[in-house]
Amino acid sequence: MEPHETAHPRGGRSPLAVFCDFDGTFSLQDVGATLAERHRGHLRPRAWARYARGEISAWDYNLEVLDGLPVPPAELDRFLGSIELDPGARDLVAWCEERGVPFRILSDGFDYNLEKLQQIHGLRFAYDANRLRFEDGVWRIAGAHPNPGCGCGTGTCKRGRIEAFRRERPGVAIAHIGNGRVSDLCGALAADVAFAKGSLAEALGARGHAYVPFATLADVIPRLEELLGAGDP
Repeated sequence: MEPHETAHPRGGRSPLAVFCDFDGTFSLQDVGATLAERHRGHLRPRAWARYARGEISAWDYNLEVLDGLPVPPAELDRFLGSIELDPGARDLVAWCEERGVPFRILSDGFDYNLEKLQQIHGLRFAYDANRLRFEDGVWRIAGAHPNPGCGCGTGTCKRGRIEAFRRERPGVAIAHIGNGRVSDLCGALAADVAFAKGSLAEALGARGHAYVPFATLADVIPRLEELLGAGDP
């Protein structure tokens, strides 16, 4: 089993699977954005302006701002210790485990952070995320699941991961939970049911695309119960 896998069933009989964004959805804070603001705040405005003009992709933005971050591992670990999970995060994972519903975090963030946060909070979940490694005194990043066929331009395309799951498990209803338009929109559009808040809700609303609003992950569970009971969204 790979480090980012768990015992959550992938080949069982559940008619439902749940994919969830991490930063600002499963966690209260956005880990990458907070790190960027603290340590590379002077680079962010120019890089974001270039992204907004369509000159660079979302992943290029990450490369410009986060690649080569000179933060000692101990300092990063202390920062990660301050990250809080959504009040309903544990209950959502437990609900999926108890019912044999595949649950997976889809993050355009980084594997190192997710591994540490699982240790800190005593929680395990399967995930897909980009790679973060400390080399020669700085942090280096690498995209793990880019998808040239999608316009999101992220290092881990959520549409691509959902479509890969569909190929393995045709007929399973897929729920996606997210909060941001940059990395979550393509996943939300690819899912059968989209749970959305923040800029993701705004983006879906502007498209006239249906979504289920939520404030915390605890709000998502009753709707998932309905979907599981119906066997069809």
